[in-house]
Amino acid sequence: MSEHLTEQEQIETLKRWWAENGKGIVTGVALALIGYFGYQYWQGDQRAKAEAASDLYQGFIEAVSANNNQPDNKQLTTAKTLAEQLKDEFGNRIYASQASLRLAAIAADSNDLETAQQQLQWVLDNTKESALELLAKRRLATVMAARGKPDEALKLIEGTVPPAFAALYSETRGDILKQKGDNAGAHAAYEQALSELLPEQSGSTQLLRLKADSLAVAGSEGEQEQDKGEPAPKGDE
Repeated sequence: MSEHLTEQEQIETLKRWWAENGKGIVTGVALALIGYFGYQYWQGDQRAKAEAASDLYQGFIEAVSANNNQPDNKQLTTAKTLAEQLKDEFGNRIYASQASLRLAAIAADSNDLETAQQQLQWVLDNTKESALELLAKRRLATVMAARGKPDEALKLIEGTVPPAFAALYSETRGDILKQKGDNAGAHAAYEQALSELLPEQSGSTQLLRLKADSLAVAGSEGEQEQDKGEPAPKGDE
């Protein structure tokens, strides 16, 4: 009898516990299942979007390659259309920024600097990739300088950048200073770029050295001409 009462008490205790906690357990299990399947759906959705963006970018690259560097043809029109679709539908993905960088380069080669600037600015405003942002900023500075805004261009590339971009930024600064007629500043910038080259960037050494040395020679010749134009000091009479 005592055993029976004990079992009955256990059943009653279990009923009370379930009444107090059962709803919470069911809710917790349901939330866990929702979270699991929701995450699985999100992963599948992200994969689908990544594949769709990749397909669009592949079509963009094929259209650009078929363009044969012509200023305007059907392939280039297709490439621009695909790039706009990438920016509209997948603007936060790397493919959209890469497409804009490529279109900016094509525009710059055609001397369409306004379009090049617009494409590069779009990358700066939308990319989440620091490397692409630094690359776009450097190219935008070059375009702005070419459009007659060297001071704005120099301001754009002010500040410290990662070592992988330091030499490139210093070289760009030198190019813009040279355009402004500041040969001394340009020479210093090229020398700085040489000192910032990483081992894997040694291929740029020769060009940078030529740029720096050409300004050093020009500066030296200018000093010599100035010396020739000055009268010799008079001796004591």
